[in-house]
Amino acid sequence: MTAVDRKVRLSPAATKRPVSGEGAEHARREHVAHKVGAGVAEMEPISCPCCKQPVAAPSLEIVVDRYDVTPLQARILGAVWRGKGMPVQTERIFDAMYVDDADGGPSPTRMYAAFKVALCHLRTRLDGSGIGIENVGYRQGYRLVMAGEITPARRA
Repeated sequence: MTAVDRKVRLSPAATKRPVSGEGAEHARREHVAHKVGAGVAEMEPISCPCCKQPVAAPSLEIVVDRYDVTPLQARILGAVWRGKGMPVQTERIFDAMYVDDADGGPSPTRMYAAFKVALCHLRTRLDGSGIGIENVGYRQGYRLVMAGEITPARRA
């Protein structure tokens, strides 16, 4: 018996998701809840680093400190945070990433690659916190989402 034969096999009907209608919406929500995790619906309580009191609306500095965000990731988060939920163009995020670079940073191709890697790591750090960065749409940028606003279809 091979390793493949030993795996539990599901019937084809059990692995298919409905294409349309209420069943499709229910299946999509279950898939989203499984993929995104239970921590997205509500924000995890964050304590102030100074007084240790719970903070209802954390500042950027508190989030960076709480989730051990790297400096490059903090610049990305800061650029999107300043957008206050509105789309921030990728070029503005690049400017924030390389604000200290006299040459303005590497080539656009390398800049975009570095951004995508840093964004992936930042999303991983913030996973379950209720804070996220969402891709708004093709060439429209990214926006900050808080506590339950994340739509996984636009997360990538």
